[in-house]
Amino acid sequence: MAWEVLLSSVADVIIKQLGEAIENEVALLSGVEDELQKLKDTVSTIKCVLADAEKKQVQEEQIKTWLRRLEGVVYEADDFVDEFSTDQTLRSQQEAMTGNTLAKKVRTFCCSTSFPLGFRHKMGRKIKDIRNKLDAIANDRKFHLVTGLQETEVVTAEWKDHSFQREEDTIGREDDKVEIKKRLFDMKTKENIGVIPIVGVGGLGKTTLAQLVFNDEEVQRHFEPKLWVSVPKVFDLELVVKEVFQSARQGERSTDITLDQMQKDIREKIKGKQFLLVLDDIWDLDNREKWLSLENLLRDGSSGSRIIVTTRDKEVARIINGPEEPPYILEALDDNKAWSLFEKLAFVQEPKDSIIVEIGKEIMKKCGGIPLVIRTIASMLYSRHVDEWSSFKEKELSTISQYDKDIIPRLKLSYDHLPSHLKRCFAYCSLFPKNHIIDVKKLINLWMAQGFIKLSNHQERPEDMGYQHFTDLLYRSFFEKVVTDHFLNKTKCKMHDCMHDLAMSVAGPQCVMLNLNVAAADDDKIETTTHHMSINFGLRDHQSFADFSVRAKRIRTILFNKCSYSSMLRLGNSLDKIDLQFKFLRTLGLSGLWRKTVPDSIGRLKHLRCLDLSFNSMKVLPESIVNLHNLQTLDLSFCISLEALPDSIGRLKHLRYLDLSCCESLEALPDSIVNLHNLQTLDLTYCGSLEALPVDIWKLVNLRHLYTGMTFEQIHLPRGLSQLTNLQALTKFLVKAEHGSQLNELRDLNNLRGHLTIRVHEDGIKSEGANLKSKQHLQSIELWIDGKMVDDCGDLVPHSNIKSFTLCGPYPGAALLNCVPSLKNLVEFKLSGHKDCQYIAALNHLPHLRVLQLWYLAAVEYISSDEYDDNVVDGNLLPFFPSLQRLFLIDIPNLKGWWKGVENTENTSRSLPFFPCLSELEIYGCPNLICMPLFPYLQELRLQGTRIKPFQQTLMMKNIVGPPTSSDKASSSSSASSAALLPLSTLKILTIDDIDDIHELQYFPDGFITLTSLKKLSIVNCSKLKYLFPGLHHLISLQQLDIHDCKELEMPNEDSDAILWRHLQSLSILSLYKLPKLVALPEGLQQVTSLQEIIIFNCEILEAVLECVKSLKSLRRLVIKDCPSLMCLPEGIDGLTSLKNLEIVRCPILLEKCLEDTGEYWPMISHIKNRRLVDF
Repeated sequence: MAWEVLLSSVADVIIKQLGEAIENEVALLSGVEDELQKLKDTVSTIKCVLADAEKKQVQEEQIKTWLRRLEGVVYEADDFVDEFSTDQTLRSQQEAMTGNTLAKKVRTFCCSTSFPLGFRHKMGRKIKDIRNKLDAIANDRKFHLVTGLQETEVVTAEWKDHSFQREEDTIGREDDKVEIKKRLFDMKTKENIGVIPIVGVGGLGKTTLAQLVFNDEEVQRHFEPKLWVSVPKVFDLELVVKEVFQSARQGERSTDITLDQMQKDIREKIKGKQFLLVLDDIWDLDNREKWLSLENLLRDGSSGSRIIVTTRDKEVARIINGPEEPPYILEALDDNKAWSLFEKLAFVQEPKDSIIVEIGKEIMKKCGGIPLVIRTIASMLYSRHVDEWSSFKEKELSTISQYDKDIIPRLKLSYDHLPSHLKRCFAYCSLFPKNHIIDVKKLINLWMAQGFIKLSNHQERPEDMGYQHFTDLLYRSFFEKVVTDHFLNKTKCKMHDCMHDLAMSVAGPQCVMLNLNVAAADDDKIETTTHHMSINFGLRDHQSFADFSVRAKRIRTILFNKCSYSSMLRLGNSLDKIDLQFKFLRTLGLSGLWRKTVPDSIGRLKHLRCLDLSFNSMKVLPESIVNLHNLQTLDLSFCISLEALPDSIGRLKHLRYLDLSCCESLEALPDSIVNLHNLQTLDLTYCGSLEALPVDIWKLVNLRHLYTGMTFEQIHLPRGLSQLTNLQALTKFLVKAEHGSQLNELRDLNNLRGHLTIRVHEDGIKSEGANLKSKQHLQSIELWIDGKMVDDCGDLVPHSNIKSFTLCGPYPGAALLNCVPSLKNLVEFKLSGHKDCQYIAALNHLPHLRVLQLWYLAAVEYISSDEYDDNVVDGNLLPFFPSLQRLFLIDIPNLKGWWKGVENTENTSRSLPFFPCLSELEIYGCPNLICMPLFPYLQELRLQGTRIKPFQQTLMMKNIVGPPTSSDKASSSSSASSAALLPLSTLKILTIDDIDDIHELQYFPDGFITLTSLKKLSIVNCSKLKYLFPGLHHLISLQQLDIHDCKELEMPNEDSDAILWRHLQSLSILSLYKLPKLVALPEGLQQVTSLQEIIIFNCEILEAVLECVKSLKSLRRLVIKDCPSLMCLPEGIDGLTSLKNLEIVRCPILLEKCLEDTGEYWPMISHIKNRRLVDF
């Protein structure tokens, strides 16, 4: 596929800069104003036809050739204009520094001393030369182009809160998941490792399927450890080992660790364990020796360990498993599932027009059932008119064969519909390696440095429009796997492999990524048209930067994605002359090289906009760095040894983004930093040694983001912050009485958004002037009031738009507590540590409240100060907490109930209201709580140090219906159309801890019959519990049972109990700890053939586990510790081929019988590979 030439946005930048240069008086003084105007006119004339030319170049080779001729001269013009503008700026700054006057300007103009005749002649000749080249190419055009053609309009759907947990990724893959799980658990292998290759063309969802399996609850519980590795495109054992090491160590960098040490660490990590390793996207595995070398490294894992491999190549699967073991072939989606996915993404709402449905289904069929293609094309067609759908089907789509297996031409159809500026942004991403996690903020800075951001007017900010460009590409599936912050801002992303292939295809030689381990053919990638270059893993021994500069004269980007140690050493010499070899550089990324010095030569890169020195080891920066007059982005994050910035850093007048996060050794910022008047982002997160901000920080009038999280715990912010009226992000604001910022500094900071933490440390502070009600863009506010305020905190009351509100500390004023019911958009509220609070304001009518946390409230006896009123207002039944999903009541020792006077409704005709959406409830340290609203729809319930009665009241509920859907959450007492439901029948996790106040809790209540979905039950420290039956047998879905520290619990061997154990056919884990009356496990456990793990700790009088375990064919792990009376192992243990792990620790009688070779039980356990038999 031929690469494309995109010049429209370059021309826009040239025209803009020329216009600014002409208006600058320096141009007039230089005597080249007329030539600049002529050049601007020429570029503007060419710009008028570029949109049509770029569109037609795909089909017409003649136009593409013309554009390629034009490309070199346009970039030459861009570099010249940029250099001229830089010189203008420097001369203006020099005049300003010398204190020039009007008389001096006139003298300079008359005498022309600032611009000697030779300079004016050289500039004029250069401008004329470029203009002549452009005119010659423009006049040589032998074909017609439409003038003033408008570019494609970008329409992006509004993202919903859950957009990035894409359900459509899993459409049609349920059966595939079941089959892969079956192979994981049931496959027979001669070795201890089984390998399952998943094979399919790009875009089918192999990685998605592997993730579904990897994250499955049963798989997560079965395997440990679980490792995920994105395999480098070049299957080099050392590189793969590094990736496995980093996965095992949860991302820890391997820069200073030898290969031998990494291998040793991996072996130790998996030794004796059933691990699961996913090797995602193996490409060029060309011989079995490479695979066996990796497999041998993993042999220390226990039998039953598994490796899942995803690959596009059946030959890779054959090399791994041989011809006898067939891989799992992932098929395309069938038409019904494909249409479900297409319909979901292409239409605003369910389509009713039969014509567009028919066209849509024809388009869908050409997508070949490939989810990535369906997502991309459907998103591109979103909200377009039916005529555009028809045109796309008849023209572009007709060029694709329905049976063509190559995915790239299909994806390019969507790329072709992007406007020029988005095409350039997308193609630039080919510089990143496959599977690279892209930081969105850094990506936008890279785009800005290259001039890719399209601005419609002077009011738009490049950062904002860059984020919009990213969102536009994301919606069309050019990016995926997005990570969001707490406020749903996209922070990180990846590209699908097929999208990366497309990016490399359309970028061609303009963007080149060099790989260390690929043959020397990489050298040939560099052409005269190459503008952007990334180096993956390092330079080869014979290479230096000079090798590349010979062919590519106008390199604008050099990024080091990763670098080997030997390459770092060679790199030093190359960097010393970087200004001579790459004088037009606009982006230089040296992240992760751990260099101890930065060469002075960097300071001579006058075009440089973006410099990334993150993850390096230098203590200081060269003074020459302040000569980078065009620098917009300087990233020094994680330079943990950096002690100081250059004193004159304030000379970087165009700097917009300065990242100093995690510069742990940085103790102070130079005073000149306040001269960075264009600075918009200053990130000081985790700068633990930083003692203060400059006093004149208020001079940074354009500052929008000041990140200080985890930095200013003990110091104050200086006065004057109130003048930073453009500030949007201020993560933390600390107030002290004697000095520093007071709350009135916040008065005019009404552009603040995102999250703000305010902490008042001392008594005597007043809230007056904080004016939080005017800060309508804030989404989250956290107030820590540790000192006594002089007022009721009225000016700390937030705007009604607030979504998350946290009040911590002993002294929040009355105004803060009373305002909460009026915050109608509140999603999350937390109240913690209030010293005198007796009631919580009425929150049950808040329509959007999803999370409510009440912590450490010593004076609270009842949640609500209102009388219990059946939730009726003005005769209308109102919804009771209509959206609440999570509720936490933590350490409220005097809490008795929700409403005063309502402790028991059993003898009245009144029924308690219930939470219609509550899915998670935790009650801890509330020993007096006996009455609260009911919770029939829970999925997780944790009760610790509280009463059992609310739980019992909920179990006794009758005539309830299913939880309301989004369309019928009208009332918790409404008779919704949902089917009838038993209370707590959706509960999956139940923990009952330290419940010993109810004498009736000697066995599980009959209400357990409703807990049909319960998967995990933990009973801890319930001193009155005596029996598990009746009650336990109702838990037919139970997978894990933990019983700890129940002093009265007996598990007798009664026939009736033996029959009841049979009902627990989903139980796989049984954990028993500190049960002083347990003599033996009940023989009924032999009926639970699903058991995989039995764990017994600290049962002092336990004499026997089971009489016989022959029937427990699934048992994989048996652990017994601190059971001094245990005398025997169960019969049949020697026949359990599934038993792979046996631990017997500090059980002296039994251990004596298990001694190797001499113990009577040794023949029964010698076949178990992973044994731990110790008496210490």
